[in-house]
Amino acid sequence: MRALLILALTLALNGAEWLRFRGPNGSGIADGKPLPREYGPDKNVVWKTAIPRGKSSPIVTRDRIFLTGHESGKLSTFALDRKTGKLLWRIEAPEHRNEKRHANNDPASPSPVSDGENVYVFFSGYGVVSYTGAGVERWRVPMGPFTNFHGMGASPILANGKVLMTCDQDQDAHLIALDANTGKRVWRVERHEMVHSFSTPIVYKNQVIVPGSYQMLSYDIDSGKLVWKVSGLTYQVKSVPVIENDVLYFNGWAPGGEPNERIELPVFAEMIKTYDTNKDGKLAKSEVPKNWLPGNWDMQDLDKDGVLDERDWIYYAQRRTSTNATMAIRLGGTGDITATHVKWRHNKSLPDVPSVLLYRGVIYLIRNGGILQTLDPENGNTLKLGRLPKALDEYYASPVAGDDKVILISRNGEVTVLEAAGDWGAQPAGELGEEVFATPAIADGHVFVRTATQLYSFAAK
Repeated sequence: MRALLILALTLALNGAEWLRFRGPNGSGIADGKPLPREYGPDKNVVWKTAIPRGKSSPIVTRDRIFLTGHESGKLSTFALDRKTGKLLWRIEAPEHRNEKRHANNDPASPSPVSDGENVYVFFSGYGVVSYTGAGVERWRVPMGPFTNFHGMGASPILANGKVLMTCDQDQDAHLIALDANTGKRVWRVERHEMVHSFSTPIVYKNQVIVPGSYQMLSYDIDSGKLVWKVSGLTYQVKSVPVIENDVLYFNGWAPGGEPNERIELPVFAEMIKTYDTNKDGKLAKSEVPKNWLPGNWDMQDLDKDGVLDERDWIYYAQRRTSTNATMAIRLGGTGDITATHVKWRHNKSLPDVPSVLLYRGVIYLIRNGGILQTLDPENGNTLKLGRLPKALDEYYASPVAGDDKVILISRNGEVTVLEAAGDWGAQPAGELGEEVFATPAIADGHVFVRTATQLYSFAAK
């Protein structure tokens, strides 16, 4: 295992592998060979392969590409030959438990992770399964059912011989570490304050950093012990943090988190004293003043009993005062480091789903409508804000970079390529003709893009 991890790390640093969601430690970056400037069904295509539907992103080892998907009500993991795109194997998950999810979520939304040889997948409809590169099951761990209002979205990661999986949900939120060789539980920590969170963790030294509702927490990888926390995040985080020079950068956006939407609500005891007309110690919808009513009652009713208890109200009150922000955090502290280690916060024109990209000393943020903003990582000041030409669309795929290029793909498959710079200039780079939710993978000069029905390998010719 140690030899495999060393080999995988070497290949990743050389831009030859992309072993987890957003590549090396979630950075979205793989420098190396030149990347193509144009993309399309007939532009710079090395191969394309029809695949089952799903929204997980491809991961790339030295000879395999791993993905998950679903078809005819069945979940599956599949492997393709990296050079040719040929389907090598496809294996159904042990079960498929259908759970509530947002319309834009998917039964095969979390991305696989690999140590360069074996692959590990998480399905909210089953749990975690590991296979060899040849498609032989190594172990399985049933998990759930889950209670995330919008469905699960985080992807598993690997660190120190462990598979780490964030299971943030309305009830029983937790972070679990499984032995990568056996699947046996190493530790589990409860995250009771987390609910609608979808962010995939990253690693810093011997810590795993996990964003969640209202706060970001860092845990010791070997023991699960809490190392530090930062408060002040929005309530529904989706993007992946990135790290450079011992500073972490993160973006969190959710509906209701804009400054003009903030409302200070009374504490639960005061609400009960004033508005609990039937004296049951809880708040019915008819008992909450109309101007304070949640836009989605069921989303705030975490235990789904039809009324709001104290935990529900605390969560909802925090939501109404939470603030969307891109932020920078100096790493290295312990305990609550909110007041001492937050370098800056930026609150304007923020993405919803796509993650931060920090490349060549510039932060890139892409939001719906094709609005692209670049920030100075030192102070969070805006370098440029503008719209991409011919790509005024929704964005779910995170930006990726390499070869001094930044690649962005909209939901409708519009590709834009930037020359990496704070004062960016954007060029339309082609149309894929299908929806794109998955984040591209870059490896050894190839860009692997999953559309609704195809997996493409693009390379400069």
